[in-house]
Amino acid sequence: MTSLAGIPVAPGVAHGPAWRHREHPTTAASGSQAPLTVEQLQALAERAARDLEALAERLRASDRAQEAAIFDAQALMVTDPALIDDSTRRIAAGAPAATAVHEAAEAAAAALASLDNELLAARAADVRDVGARLARLVSDHRLELPTAPSIAVADDLPPSITAEIAPGMLLGIVLQEGSPTAHAAILARSLGIPAVMGVSGLLEAIEDAGVTADLAIDGTTGEVLLDPLPGDLARLESRRAGAGVIAERARAVRDRPASLADGERVTLLANWSSERDTAQALEVRAEGVGLYRTEFLFTGRSSTPSEAEQIEAYGAVFRAFGERPVVIRLADIGGDKQIPYLELPPESNPFLGVRALRLAARHRAMLVTQLRAISVAGALARVVPHVMAPMVSTIEDVELLHQLRDEAQASLASEGRPHAERIVTGIMVEVPSAALMSAELAPLVDFFSIGTNDLTQYIMAADRTNPDLANLQEALHPAVLRAIAMVVAGADAVGIPVAVCGELAGDPAGALVLVGLGVDELSAGPGSLDALRLHLASVTRAELDVLARQALAAHSGADVRALAAPLLARAE
Repeated sequence: MTSLAGIPVAPGVAHGPAWRHREHPTTAASGSQAPLTVEQLQALAERAARDLEALAERLRASDRAQEAAIFDAQALMVTDPALIDDSTRRIAAGAPAATAVHEAAEAAAAALASLDNELLAARAADVRDVGARLARLVSDHRLELPTAPSIAVADDLPPSITAEIAPGMLLGIVLQEGSPTAHAAILARSLGIPAVMGVSGLLEAIEDAGVTADLAIDGTTGEVLLDPLPGDLARLESRRAGAGVIAERARAVRDRPASLADGERVTLLANWSSERDTAQALEVRAEGVGLYRTEFLFTGRSSTPSEAEQIEAYGAVFRAFGERPVVIRLADIGGDKQIPYLELPPESNPFLGVRALRLAARHRAMLVTQLRAISVAGALARVVPHVMAPMVSTIEDVELLHQLRDEAQASLASEGRPHAERIVTGIMVEVPSAALMSAELAPLVDFFSIGTNDLTQYIMAADRTNPDLANLQEALHPAVLRAIAMVVAGADAVGIPVAVCGELAGDPAGALVLVGLGVDELSAGPGSLDALRLHLASVTRAELDVLARQALAAHSGADVRALAAPLLARAE
């Protein structure tokens, strides 16, 4: 038995044979020697684009809009004139067609990867993926997929491969590269299968084991076992069974309002990314939506969504949740979400560049249109809309947000359009300067919502897409917690609520610490709310106050988790 460790990116336990993904070699022997014309290559690229669009539509039909957007973007990439032109030049120079396509895609991907930025490296993976798809069409090569339920093993699994594997054939994913934000990780979580990435030495160990390699993985701990012993399998199975028992107990208290053991209420909200989240959030009795991600409206298309499209999208969620609040985040574009039609200039570090609210400098009309749509949708649904801006760094940013909101409202009034009488307006606190200035920012807004993913990244100076820095992506680190405590103090001074909508809110240990620090609302993926309700019901305010004080004085995130462990054990 060989034990390896990686980054846990999708929870769960899986056991089965390894299926090694290898991309088809694009050599001279892999296809016809007859050169392709530009027209022929364009026709094949358009066929590849149609295949990708069909894949995106299948995912959308299954309420998997976030994953569908990956393939919408790839459909645009595969017909990129630059890729076609470079491939054609290489064919004219004598390269076999499949090889030419592969080399052109690799050159484009290498140019992105050479910028030494993990975000652009992820985009490079997409370019390689579409290049491989086009090369297969050129060489008339059929993709080999698993024929029995298996655990996929690869250096990096292209997203289109993950999506095309037949249901039931993919038990889990283990990659030597990758990170929690990789496309394969997103797809694994959406499929509900475990995944572990960044497993050093994985491929060498698999090669040594041969074709009969047997794998067991735990996507919660990052454990990977090659040829596991019976005792190891029993341990993992016990862990899976224990998780099932806790989940059943959590479902049993679903109809109770979320509260601590001594009766103090805690508001549990849902993060929203796709239509599927609406039904699941209502099923688990979410008290509203704490984070409505709007980026899906802007991706996979060649122009900005119209006001009418946005009104319909926001209105559907407003109507579904009725009087329960729905907090819409203004488009968080830039950083790890690039939109080609906005023609944003390349940046060496887009996480620190022009993103989110900062887009107003170049695309003010886009944000005003979004605010108009939110206001109209709220009026038509007869609810008070809530909106928040990401990437707020200064008091001037808050003033800009107010200007954009007031401009939207004034323009609707001048046109005689129905619009909300009031828009509840808040900001995301995810930049250290906003945390440090929270006492000054609080009087200017209606609420704070802390985005712990970015706040952790910026406080720890560690790119959250870089697997080599995964040990620094611990939102329970005392440095991050002290920033959160500062935000809570600033909000309490003027009586506005504080929510947390980052991944930490859906982590039971994180939830206990956050409520101990005075956070009023937790917004997490709908699938996390049952467990949060169960764990919160087993502790008192006095116990959480002690936990918070100890956490702030701790030396590491691991220390904080150890402090929370005895309280978490009560619900198990």
